[in-house]
Amino acid sequence: MGDSGKKLRVGILGCANIAKKNCRAIQASALCGVTVVASRSDQKARDFISEIFEDQNQSSPSALGGEGAYDELLTGTVCDATYIPLPTKLHEEYVAKALSSGKHVLLEKPVAQSALSYREMLSTASQHGKFLMDGTMFVHHSRTEEFIKSIRNPNRVRFSFTFNGCNNFFKNNVRVKKDADFMGCIGDLGWYCVRMGLLVFSQMDSAELRKGLIQEVQVVKYQLNEEGVPLDADCLVYFSGNRVLTFHCSFIHPFTQTCSIYGTGSEYTATLSDAILPYKGDYLSISLTKNELIQYDEICVSESKVIEVDNTDVQEVCMWKNFSKMVAKVDEESKSQESDIENEVWWGGSSDEVKKANAIASYSLHTQIVLDALMESIRLGGAKVKV
Repeated sequence: MGDSGKKLRVGILGCANIAKKNCRAIQASALCGVTVVASRSDQKARDFISEIFEDQNQSSPSALGGEGAYDELLTGTVCDATYIPLPTKLHEEYVAKALSSGKHVLLEKPVAQSALSYREMLSTASQHGKFLMDGTMFVHHSRTEEFIKSIRNPNRVRFSFTFNGCNNFFKNNVRVKKDADFMGCIGDLGWYCVRMGLLVFSQMDSAELRKGLIQEVQVVKYQLNEEGVPLDADCLVYFSGNRVLTFHCSFIHPFTQTCSIYGTGSEYTATLSDAILPYKGDYLSISLTKNELIQYDEICVSESKVIEVDNTDVQEVCMWKNFSKMVAKVDEESKSQESDIENEVWWGGSSDEVKKANAIASYSLHTQIVLDALMESIRLGGAKVKV
């Protein structure tokens, strides 16, 4: 699998909309391929396969339908890894089943209903020598590292990730249902904002996460639906060194996905206007802007420049390529080298791929820790919560 020359065989557990672009990315990655799709509705599985694979010059994956379809996929032998885009309340059950059946897992966010639950999932992954990774796409694209490194000594990150849901969304979507994804906009949209803040203020060094990096959080303003699920939230995450992530996530505002970084080490502000769902094209952009007041603070002058980053592989393809490579090395190395779960080393190994696997798992866990604290802040009426 991956680097070994053998394609990683991926099974899709559920036909959520987000699974469509991931299936296309899997097929485009060259390192893996979809071999089976499972749904509790046989017709839905077949329609999904027909939509995604009808124009591809290769054999279509098999379809599994009915109440036992998920278990049949996980206990079968036609896939090496599973992609799980199911509602969060089902993650713990099906991740455990997948890992214990010898399957690697790429899991949609939010990864769990609590950080404790995700720690248990990671421990199970470690025990079975199988890789567990969350589906945060942008961390795998080279633009993210360029963006983070474009500002020296950053101490502020501002993020807005919002969209205006339709009536059908508020009536039927699992993201607004307490018994499916009770974190609402904080789990669905805030996840990305928190992840970016962690990457920026740790300077992409996961070891910093265990050194008191995150101090406290506060949801300063929020709106809940009748089930108590957040639909709109303005949040603060306080980091060591007087650094702050400020973000707005919402299901009731016009679509925005803008992230800015600035700090004392640079005169510029770095901005992504397409931070989560990038514009299509051969290159992705990072905007750097410097504003100055002159002549007794009466005139503002602005200077700007653009950094362009190659987008030959879109972020979802990058993610599946990286997942395949990390799976191959976890399979190769983790059985012969010791893990160290207390220090967030779930898979032993010395290769760069295994080190990246452990780092990604740490960022996933600490993102979930912050989300737990934000939900606690809401429970306490918007109070500050120490992390």
